Amino acid sequence: MKAKLVWSFSGEGALKTAEHHLIHLKEYSMSENVEVIEFGTKQQTEFIAIAFIIVAKDLVNDLRQSLKPHQGFLVE
Repeated sequence: MKAKLVWSFSGEGALKTAEHHLIHLKEYSMSENVEVIEFGTKQQTEFIAIAFIIVAKDLVNDLRQSLKPHQGFLVE
């Protein structure tokens, strides 16, 4: 089972902010040797965008403590 951890951003520059946040998520995963299945950003509306990572479910508790995602979902 996998989990999608999500960070939401709002405002005119939401997508740019999400893209920038994704850089830091990638840096964190490299420095902490976290196996990330997928990285991404998505524009949800004109003023809302998200940055996300998909990881194995067993990593979620540790990552929630250190990365403070705004939301999390189980995914197939």
